[in-house]
Amino acid sequence: MWVMTKSDWPVLINLSRSAHIGYQQIAKFDPRTRVIASAWEQEYILADCADGDQARALMRLISQALASGDNLLDLRGVDLVQLTVNAEPALP
Repeated sequence: MWVMTKSDWPVLINLSRSAHIGYQQIAKFDPRTRVIASAWEQEYILADCADGDQARALMRLISQALASGDNLLDLRGVDLVQLTVNAEPALP
């Protein structure tokens, strides 16, 4: 599956070539979180999120797109705030 990154300079990433998709906090005391895809010693930033909740909601969207067999997921049109509001509550 291909993903168009949500950034000022969008990049098309082939997730089929990625070894790992995850998220990481930008800095210790900064709530912002990046969703990344990494492969072959390269990291691609899929999106910068305001906090971990947005990152988890975006990861859920990516996993749903992968599970449904979508060919392309364009993150440029995704509203991260609305995505977080519509996200399912976390399981205990």
